[in-house]
Amino acid sequence: MKVGGLITTTDNAAAIGEKPQDIVSAPDQLTAYLTARVTFLEQLAANALPTHILLANFSGDAAWSRYVAGIQQVFDEVGLICPPIDGSTESNMPTLQSGLSITMLGEQQKRTLSKHEYLVWYTYGLPLVGNEVLAQPEDVAQLQPIFQAWKEEIVQQVWPVGSKGLQAEFTRLFDDQQVGSSLDVEKTAGPCAVILLGIHPEKEQLAQKKFPRNFEKLRKTALY
Repeated sequence: MKVGGLITTTDNAAAIGEKPQDIVSAPDQLTAYLTARVTFLEQLAANALPTHILLANFSGDAAWSRYVAGIQQVFDEVGLICPPIDGSTESNMPTLQSGLSITMLGEQQKRTLSKHEYLVWYTYGLPLVGNEVLAQPEDVAQLQPIFQAWKEEIVQQVWPVGSKGLQAEFTRLFDDQQVGSSLDVEKTAGPCAVILLGIHPEKEQLAQKKFPRNFEKLRKTALY
């Protein structure tokens, strides 16, 4: 979403964390990292970089520092200084399950871009959700190579895949084409465990070196 001159992206997580009644048990820092990771990827999708971060914490005062550490981890991973983090904590009412929301405000960057129909498209990572993300971290699309390839304009377009799965994103991107993939295209991708990447055709070989694992070219055919 564009608000004035700023790009606004947001993501949230509920019932994932360190409280006894959480559905998925995970460290608060990891939960915040995965949530911030989604929000950061959505900034890249809009060709923007974050300048401010808002954190809404529904897990109590003790969780705040752990959530901040998870957000900072995203920026450490890509080699950027973490923007200022502000927000609030629900401290009046104790909650039985964890919850947080992260919003990033960013500025669009000047980049030389090609239209998405002129790009070669790949999936990177596997569609994973819930405890699968914790059990198979090596199969989650890694943030650092995505950012580096985006910065070097090897990747022209980042397209995060979330809870609706790959097929929903195929429809949004390629409405006049049939798209084939070996992955389960109906399965939710959770915290953007799989990403669609639009690659400049002349830079395919460079991209394949950047993404040696779980990097698969999409098969597209026109519908008649």
